[in-house]
Amino acid sequence: MKKLCFVLTVSSGINYGSISSVPLIKNNEDLKKYFSDDYIVSTNYIRDKDKVDYLVVPDPFVPFENENDLPIIKVPARLFMTKDFDEINNCIDEYFDKNPT
Repeated sequence: MKKLCFVLTVSSGINYGSISSVPLIKNNEDLKKYFSDDYIVSTNYIRDKDKVDYLVVPDPFVPFENENDLPIIKVPARLFMTKDFDEINNCIDEYFDKNPT
């Protein structure tokens, strides 16, 4: 099973960058639940960057260092803000269709 990390918070050296400070977006349990049937899911890049295969990154997002040079799946940031998991899933599927493993 593919291991995805949804990069929603990253360390920028002095502080942390996040897609939003809105509590609704900080609680990612529903996102993890939605994708957990098809993928091993993490939402903690800082902790799990050495354990995942792909990074799912909102676009646009704060710059961060992809320390392990993992493949990045860019997804429009507005989809995370509206919690449009079906469309996020479509973006991920489209990436894998274009980049078979």
